[in-house]
Amino acid sequence: MGRLSIAVFGSREPEQAVPLADALGVALQLTNILRDIVEDRDVMGRVYLPSEDLERFGYKEDDLRRGVRDERFRDLMRFEVERA
Repeated sequence: MGRLSIAVFGSREPEQAVPLADALGVALQLTNILRDIVEDRDVMGRVYLPSEDLERFGYKEDDLRRGVRDERFRDLMRFEVERA
């Protein structure tokens, strides 16, 4: 999606556009993951949060499945939102 934006919007400096488009793609994907976190868990039975991020904050997939919303969860969410 990020690189597609180059084709849609164009670019005067392609060497700078590609890394920015890649960053946009990551931001859009993270936004979708965060927006759908409960639906993915409840309907799909899946967790799309990066496992290395879960590990970094000591928050487990099982915590998410059980709906644990403690300081670890809030720290993880702040990190992901800032990253996006």
